[in-house]
Parts: sequence; C-alpha cells; structure tokens
Amino acid sequence: MDNLIYFILVAVIAFTITAISIPQIVKVAQAKDLCDKPNSRKAAKKIVPTLGGIAIFIGVTLGITLGGDGFPFFDLKFIFASIVIIFFAGVKDDLVGISPNAKLSAIVFSIFILIFFAKLKFAHVYGLFGLNELGFIPSTLLTFFIGIVIINSLNLIDGIDGLASSIAVQVSTILGIWFALIGLPEYALISFSLAGSCLAFFIFNVFAHKNKIFMGDTGSLLIGTMLFVLAAKFNEFNAVHTGDYVIKSVPAVLIGFLAYPLFDVLRVFSLRIFVAKKSPFRPDKNHIHHRLLVMGLNHLQATMIVFVVNTFFSAGSLILQQYLSVFELTMVILGASIFFSTLLELVILYSHKIKPNDEFQQLFLPKQLINLVYKA
Repeated sequence: MDNLIYFILVAVIAFTITAISIPQIVKVAQAKDLCDKPNSRKAAKKIVPTLGGIAIFIGVTLGITLGGDGFPFFDLKFIFASIVIIFFAGVKDDLVGISPNAKLSAIVFSIFILIFFAKLKFAHVYGLFGLNELGFIPSTLLTFFIGIVIINSLNLIDGIDGLASSIAVQVSTILGIWFALIGLPEYALISFSLAGSCLAFFIFNVFAHKNKIFMGDTGSLLIGTMLFVLAAKFNEFNAVHTGDYVIKSVPAVLIGFLAYPLFDVLRVFSLRIFVAKKSPFRPDKNHIHHRLLVMGLNHLQATMIVFVVNTFFSAGSLILQQYLSVFELTMVILGASIFFSTLLELVILYSHKIKPNDEFQQLFLPKQLINLVYKA
C-alpha cells in the first residue's frame, strides 16, 4: 500500500508539471500560428494548438526523473533514448510534416533500441499455437511487429477529444498497479508518470476553452511507445514470475487492455484493403469514434462510451484469463469486438442518422439490409 501511495504521488507530480506546461505551450503555439486547421477528415471544428505532446513528454520525463531517485533502473537510459527519437519525429511531423516512411523509420529505430539495448522483447507466447518461448529471430520479428502495431494504433485513434489520452490513463494505471504489487517499482514509475501526465492533458483537451490543446503526433506516438514498453515488460515478467498476482494468457490480456485501438485499426484496415480495395493508410472518417459522432454524440460522450467499453474488455480479460487459453481468450475478445461494432452500425442504420449512401455502411453492412431499412 505504501508503494502505491508513493506512485500516486509520482502521478501527481507528472500531472502538475504537464498542467503547468500546457498554458505556456498554447501561448507559444498561438503566437507562432502552430495550430491545427479543421478540414474534411478531421473531427475538430476550430483552430487549436497541436503541441500537447510536448507537455506530455515534459510531464512524463520529469515525473520519472524526480520520482525515480534511488531506484536502480539500468534500462531507463535506453527507454529515454527511444522516446526522445519518437519525440523529435512527432514534433517535426506536427510542425512541418514528415513522410510516412520517415515516421515509420523513426518508430523502427526506436523499437530497435528497446529490443537490443533495453532487452524488451515479446519472447513468450504462452502456448499460442502450441508455442511457448520463441527463438531470437522469431521473437525479434514479432516484437517489431507488435511495436509498430501498438504505436500506430494509438496514433490512429487520436481523432476526437480525450480518446487516446483516456485509453492511456486507463491502461497505464492498470499496469502501474500490477507493477507496484509485483515488485517492479521502476516500471510502476513509468506507468504512473504516464497516467498523471495524460490525465492533465485530458482535462485541457476536453474541458478547457482558453487553453484547449491537441496532443498531435508527438503525443500519440509517445504514448504508443510507452505503452509498448509497459506491455513488453508485462508479457515477459509474467513468464518467469511464480508468486502472487501472476497473470495467465498474458498476450490475450494485453489485447483486452488495448482492445479499442487494436480492433479499430484491424477493422478499418481490413475494410479498406478487402472491401474498398484501397490503401490501408488512406485516411477516412470510418473509425468507430467517428461513427459515434455520426449518431449525434459529442466528443466527450463518444470518448466515454469507448472508455467504458474498453474498461469492460480490460476487466473481462483479467477475469477470463484464469479459465481460458490465450487462443480462446483472444477469440472471445475478437468476437465481442465484432459484436459491439456491428451492433453500433445497426443502431446507426435503424436510427436513420445517416444517408442511405453512407460510405461506411455500404462497406460494412449488406446492401439489401440498408435498402430494406430506408424503404420501410
């Protein structure tokens, strides 16, 4: 309990530093016209500064640095090196823009440092497809893939106010509590610093008027990278831990924790590739959070619905991991995700909130059903 109180204080430090930083960053961004302009594919309706990721970076790094005095944390310097690379790639993208290839290169280099220097790797798959511990090459390739997916999924869901930051607060808090209980204070330190910083950003992003700010790619890439770090440590430490609070079916539990960003990206990419026959990286407004806006919800309402559903998946995965294998639990999570996504589209369809030629429903639902509803 004393450990948890200490890490809550660390979260308060990160929260305070981020909250103090944001008004100053907003002032500079407005003076230099470093703001996001509304367009046809963005949910934002007014000009807002896009450098909130800088405040998150400041809050996280100072929270870890100030709160970590006395912790032996050899890997921290490599984790910092990784997030600094991501930070500068994000800042450049927010200020002048970078190519997708350049952004991917920064992500890959960041993951490279984490794998080969911080020794963070997804080497255990807990019986999935009859496998347990992977060899060097398969585990390295798997880790690169998982890292790219997690980092990009957080980047891609940053489409409405509060969404990416609320998911980050939720997941990092859950993992932080587990790390504190299990005896990994250095990773609890990272978790609670991220949670505190993202909570401060969430408040300004959702509720502020004068100092409203977006996190930009700087923030979403940074959050994705740090959640990848925490997920990798969670996955590997459970493979060797035999005491209290051990988690079974760990890969599936992580999928449950990150259910919304992972499923939303899988859903959108699958429809773009296999149904619309276009590039999976071609942007549109067909993410689940965009569909919630179509129903007439505001940003906060849509974010809270996603947050509650992701909480359901997180809690459900922690309960079911005691009874189901990795494969079984993954299939349950995927099936439930498809069910909720389909239910949402049916609610939108039968509420007549959209036009009959809505792009996404033409891709997602049978045309016969759409025509039947609009002729009724």
